[in-house]
Amino acid sequence: MLSRTTSLIVCSVFAALLAMTGGCKLFAAPFLMWGKAPTKDVNAEYPYLQGKKVCILVWADSETMFEYPWVQLEVSEHVASSIKPNVPGISFIPNRNVCELQRREHNWDRDDPAVLGARFGADRVLMIELTQYTTREPESPHLYRGRIAANVKIYDTAYKNSAPSYKTSVESVYPENSAGEWSTSDVAIRKATMETFALDLAGKFYDRQVKVN
Repeated sequence: MLSRTTSLIVCSVFAALLAMTGGCKLFAAPFLMWGKAPTKDVNAEYPYLQGKKVCILVWADSETMFEYPWVQLEVSEHVASSIKPNVPGISFIPNRNVCELQRREHNWDRDDPAVLGARFGADRVLMIELTQYTTREPESPHLYRGRIAANVKIYDTAYKNSAPSYKTSVESVYPENSAGEWSTSDVAIRKATMETFALDLAGKFYDRQVKVN
């Protein structure tokens, strides 16, 4: 049993925590005390990339390609780096080789993605169609804030001219709650946004825990 003095100390600390966090945050107090944030389990939407060789194809419109000539390689490298540690046995066709084909064959996007993947010896094709790629607020171009949105599809190279076996959309914003600080550069915002997008996309393919807001 706790002594009277110890009980008073515990109660005082608990009361101080409540005062700092507000009464409406009563249930957050235990997590603050132990330094742990609440999380929840999220299952993979498409858990079938284990042990597969994957070819990443990134499509972007001409305006985006003009402003960011290396966007296909940059996005594919970030995505592969985020998926590989979390999906056992997965491997990727070298993204540089894929981008070289895209630059060499200007009409690559008119071909069946499964056929393109088969040319590289891949089992699956991860198609990322960028629908938005910007580092500025749409209505405030002087403010840095990254946004990447894409339609994402998985194709099985064993089935040519077939519908994708999985499709979804991903939209990521960085920073999440406000524009970037004045000292932040375009390069830094773009890199952080791609990292955020890659993590959001990769999470579709493996079971994980996410923080509860």
